Amino acid sequence: MGNDKEASRRWRHRIREVLNSQWDPIGAGQPPDEYDDYVDGIAAMLRDRACDEDLFAYLRWAETEQMCLPGNDERLRKVVAAIREIDPGY
Repeated sequence: MGNDKEASRRWRHRIREVLNSQWDPIGAGQPPDEYDDYVDGIAAMLRDRACDEDLFAYLRWAETEQMCLPGNDERLRKVVAAIREIDPGY
C-alpha cells in the first residue's frame, strides 16, 4: 500500500514536471506550483483511460478559458504525448 502511494506521488510529480517544462502557457520561469491545479485533473483523466483528444481538450480549455490565452495546438500535442510517456509505476 505504501509503495502505491509513493508511486502515485512520483507519477503526479512527473506530470507536474511536464506541465512546468513543456506546457507552461504563461511563460518560462513560473513558480514550480503554478500549474498544480491541473495535475489532479490530468491524473484522474489518465486513470479513467481518457483518450488523447480528451487530454488535449482539457489542456486547451485551461489555456483558452481559464488563462484567457490564445492556445498553442502544436505545443499541446507534444505535451499530451509527453504525459502519455509517463509510467504511473503502480
